[in-house]
Amino acid sequence: MDQIAAYSTGMISLLIFVLIVLLQSALVGAGKAKAGLVPGSDPAADYDNGLYRLNRSHLNGVEIMPAAGIALFAAILTGVSSWWVNLLMALFLLARIVYVAVYARNVGKPVQGVRTFVYVAGWAMLVVLCVMAIFRLM
Repeated sequence: MDQIAAYSTGMISLLIFVLIVLLQSALVGAGKAKAGLVPGSDPAADYDNGLYRLNRSHLNGVEIMPAAGIALFAAILTGVSSWWVNLLMALFLLARIVYVAVYARNVGKPVQGVRTFVYVAGWAMLVVLCVMAIFRLM
């Protein structure tokens, strides 16, 4: 257990990210019900519609969640430095929180704007974790 405890910041970061996505799921479901949308349907693609942006942000979180979990656990299992794992996962979480806020507030352009930059920053943290785990295996 002591070996795992060294990675507690990274694991807590992943768990907070999961909780954010779960909260978004509940908010999207409630928003769709209020808007009279059929379960499984998506709001019309309109960046001026807050429900559309929330739904897209939620779906993006669902899409990247497996990569975040796999990258974290591969890094832990291969013995990547806990300092790096914790830092990269904390930065990933920070990027995801900023991403959700930027999407919710509709900041910047829909294409190649602030949201894209923040997404790529979080994505890059996961890429670095994967590369570090691969190097530990070589």
